[in-house]
Amino acid sequence: MIDLVVIGGGLLGASAARDAALRGLSVALFEAADFGAGATAHGSRVLGAGLRGLETLDFTQVREQLHEREVLLHIAASQVVPLPCLIPFYDSSLRVQARLRASLALTDALSFDKSLPLHQILSAAEAREREPSLNPRGLGGAALVWEAAVPNPASLALEIALDAQAHGAVLHTHTRVDGLRHRPAARRRENVEGIRWTNLLTGESGETVSALVLNATGAGLPDVDRQVKGLAGVPAMRRKCVSVALPVLRGGRDALLFPREGDAGTLFAVPWLGLSLLGMSETSFDEHSPDALYATGGEVAALLQPFREYLPEAEWEHSVHAQAALRVSPPFPGPPALPDTFLPLVIDHAVVGGLGGLVSAAGGSLLSCRSLAEEVIDLACRKLGRSLSTPPCRTAVTPLPIGFGKPLVTAWEEASLKSAVAHAVDLEECLTLNDFLLRRTSLFWSSDQGRSAVPLVQAEMAALLGWDAVRQAAEVKAWEAEAALSQAFRVL
Repeated sequence: MIDLVVIGGGLLGASAARDAALRGLSVALFEAADFGAGATAHGSRVLGAGLRGLETLDFTQVREQLHEREVLLHIAASQVVPLPCLIPFYDSSLRVQARLRASLALTDALSFDKSLPLHQILSAAEAREREPSLNPRGLGGAALVWEAAVPNPASLALEIALDAQAHGAVLHTHTRVDGLRHRPAARRRENVEGIRWTNLLTGESGETVSALVLNATGAGLPDVDRQVKGLAGVPAMRRKCVSVALPVLRGGRDALLFPREGDAGTLFAVPWLGLSLLGMSETSFDEHSPDALYATGGEVAALLQPFREYLPEAEWEHSVHAQAALRVSPPFPGPPALPDTFLPLVIDHAVVGGLGGLVSAAGGSLLSCRSLAEEVIDLACRKLGRSLSTPPCRTAVTPLPIGFGKPLVTAWEEASLKSAVAHAVDLEECLTLNDFLLRRTSLFWSSDQGRSAVPLVQAEMAALLGWDAVRQAAEVKAWEAEAALSQAFRVL
């Protein structure tokens, strides 16, 4: 029996596995696809510390977010980078502007130890100089703030998982968790004692026995918790998030943030790899299975519509591709001032439903995943009776090794591609064509989405992993399916 099974290889699951391994716990991580393949890879990439939290006047939370941003800048310097963000002020949102100015001043006061520059207030002319695509009509100026960004969240999840492995964690990707193992407990109750699993690439199946199971599956949270006998499960709500990639805006150096009143959320446009990534559009998602997730034409149009007012000169007719992901909101709302916001949550099922051996975590963001993982593993140590015998959390002061990462391959070039494939297969748990093209390089974001590189990458991976002709054809078909999903908004 091992100490902990972690289900889910996104940022939260990988962070929890690393934290547990650094404390000396025996841990195995199971991911049905690849590290960071779900919602982790499809977010805004901007950490956004402080501004949203100040609307609730929760200064403790804001201070924690600002501190966590500094932690990530320190421990993941190759993955978390400073990013200038422009927040335009328009006449139609004077109340938002006043609140934002106050929030920025308070954020600077609370981030007294930050390494990033203080915010600046720019005139309308200065704002247009930095981003000429901004609509001059009604533009009253802008705030220039410095945030931190994660250009490739899936790569960050990979680095965290690989460091967990270096400290003793066992990683299982492309391995589906089929169910929870149960054993009788006192007073006619049951405890979870590990999982049943199937490797989706080899067909191998088995069981892993553990003292504790952590469900960190994100959008899969309700599916795993539904298997709990005698418990209704966690009534988590899935939300579908859509973003669109366009040719880079004329300025191209700043992220653009457009705060909106109420529960409309913040629109963002983030420069990345010669593109501008636009989001965030959220809708409820009631379907049982999140398979074949894609953005529809209607969802893309609804997302782009408010952007057209702010950025009338953008190349709206030249969308490169659109992506969709699911996030999970925990079962209770946040503060009364923001009734539709949801906070990170840790659920101890022994307390909620009398079922020992199972903990669920949800609601984490890029900014909160490390600290949420710390909270989860603190709980795990208490439940395992190891609070006094294990060292405290070290993830806030232990940098990720630089050796794991490598520059993203951004262009088709035979020698560099062969080297990158060998590196990914040998050192980065890369097992499929999509693992490489979608998350070990940026080729999927190019004009042909990596199509020109497919034959070479397929041949190199086949030689290294022993694929036969049937497997090679299946890999190409899987890549074609992903490419089609990213273009589905054009026809659906």
